[in-house]
Amino acid sequence: MKKDDLKEQNNTDLVAEARKTLQGAKDWLLDDVSLIKAYWHDKMGYTEAWVDANWHLILDEGHELVEELDEKEDAALLWLINHANNNPVPLEECHVAGQPAKAGVYHCMSCGHDNIMTEEGTLATCEVCHYGLLSTH
Repeated sequence: MKKDDLKEQNNTDLVAEARKTLQGAKDWLLDDVSLIKAYWHDKMGYTEAWVDANWHLILDEGHELVEELDEKEDAALLWLINHANNNPVPLEECHVAGQPAKAGVYHCMSCGHDNIMTEEGTLATCEVCHYGLLSTH
């Protein structure tokens, strides 16, 4: 064998080895990609189902939480108004004109006039100043 033939044979062997290596790397990469795709498909499917299930749970329980929060906010606002304004009668114990009311004496929270209701019915505004917030205290 001549030197050139030997060199050409070595180059051919190297090219063949490189092709085998590249083909193996390609196959390995494609296998890994398919495994990764399958893993993420399963993982994302599981995650999507988990989020979907929990989102419905949050929505289902959210209405009760909002109602509880509204009640707490209302109580906090009443407390703040009662204490910041030094109201003589707490607002939650006051009556607003237009609401159903029992017969009795309703004290105007503006002018202090005692409005007398002789029968049960709709509470009217103050006879004197027409203010609409009255108390039975």
